[in-house]
Amino acid sequence: AVRHQALVPIPVGATLAVINTALLAQMDARLETTRDAAGQTIGARFAEEQRTCRPTPVPFAPEATTFVTVSPRALVRLEGAYYSVPCRWAGLDLLVRTGATTVTIIGRDGTPILHPRLRFGQRSIDYRHYLSELSRKPQAVRQVLPELLRDLGDPFPAIWDQLHAAHGPREAARLFAKVLGHLDTYGAAVAVPALTLALATGTPLLLAFTPARSAPDRVALDAVPPLLRDIDVMSGCAADYDGWLVEVAV
Repeated sequence: AVRHQALVPIPVGATLAVINTALLAQMDARLETTRDAAGQTIGARFAEEQRTCRPTPVPFAPEATTFVTVSPRALVRLEGAYYSVPCRWAGLDLLVRTGATTVTIIGRDGTPILHPRLRFGQRSIDYRHYLSELSRKPQAVRQVLPELLRDLGDPFPAIWDQLHAAHGPREAARLFAKVLGHLDTYGAAVAVPALTLALATGTPLLLAFTPARSAPDRVALDAVPPLLRDIDVMSGCAADYDGWLVEVAV
C-alpha cells in the first residue's frame, strides 16, 4: 500500500538522498492529516502499534551481504564497479555489505573499509590503501600526486610543496616516498603530529620520527667509590683529531 501511495509515479531527484528526504517529508505529513473511521491519525495508530511490537534481536541493517576476492591490485569488483582496499589484503576472500548508498568491505581482522556505492564501470580509489607500494615507487607518487594529496589531507600538501621547492620534482618524489613509508609504519596517529611539528619548527622532515635523546642521568657523588671521586676525566674534542692528522701528515 505504501508503495502505491508514495512511489507511484516513480520519484525523481538529483540524488538518492534528495529523493529520500522528499519521501520522508511526504510520509511525515501524512501522520497528522489522515484519519480512520474512529478519528485517529496514522501517527497515533503507529505509536499504539509500536507498543505491542517486540524489539529486534539485532539492529536491522538494510544491506545485502556477499563474498568477494580481492584482486592482485587490491581492488574489489562489485556489480561492475571497483573499490580499493589495503594492498596487504590482495588475494583474500572478504565479506562485503552493500547498502543503498554505501559499500562496506570487511577485513579479516574486522576492519571496515567504507566506499560510496558507484555505478557500473566507476572506481572508488583511496590512495592511502597503497602507501607501502608507493613508498617503494617514487615515480608512481608523481603519477597519482593530486589524488594522493587529496586522500592524505593536511599536512601532506604542505610537505610536498616544501620538498618540491627545495629539491625539484624527481628528488621530491623520492623523499616524499620515504615520508609515506614512515606514515605506513607508524600510522597517522603518530606520523601526522610528528610531521606537523617538524613543519612548524623547521626540523628536517625525515628526522621527525627520530626519538629525542634524553640527557644522561648524573650520578650522585656519594654513589661513586671513594678512590674514583678525585679522578677527573677530560672530555674529548674534535679539534684534537685535526691536530693528530696534521702531525701524521708531517
